[in-house]
Amino acid sequence: MAMVHGYGQLGLPVDKSKCIDLLRESADLGCPGSQHQLGVFYLNGEMGLKQNEEEALRHWEQAAESGHVQAQHSLGCIKAEQSYCHNTSLSIRCTNHIAAMRHFRMAASAGYRISMDSLIARFELGFLHHSDLAETLQAMYRSRAELKSEGRDQYIKYLKLAGEYDEEYDV
Repeated sequence: MAMVHGYGQLGLPVDKSKCIDLLRESADLGCPGSQHQLGVFYLNGEMGLKQNEEEALRHWEQAAESGHVQAQHSLGCIKAEQSYCHNTSLSIRCTNHIAAMRHFRMAASAGYRISMDSLIARFELGFLHHSDLAETLQAMYRSRAELKSEGRDQYIKYLKLAGEYDEEYDV
């Protein structure tokens, strides 16, 4: 409902403050999806929130602790970006790089393909050992195999036939 208010869907007027209030209430109740979305809004300065990377990280960390794979990936992206920042000390850059790889590996192990793509890119740059990449890839395939079902496959087939299938669903 928060996003419906925020974007004015289903005939409702756009109400950004209602969106944020509902997301905060849901996040306080422990909903990792709401925590992740608040992080996105804080990072980008959307829905009337001021841009605040620290607040975004705080919300993503809460969501990631609850197992939200997109939050894990988002944390990996932020940490990877911080590891390339040239005005920080070498030890901080190294710590951020290690944290980024850890977050990407956890999300990829849960089946999140975009994180696996990030790991492959870092492997090709020499930032990840072959054994770590192989171990994560096996975990990703095991996780994705657990999601397989005949009903899910039929629904995906229907979406493809209807032209409503998006490759993002493969993540």
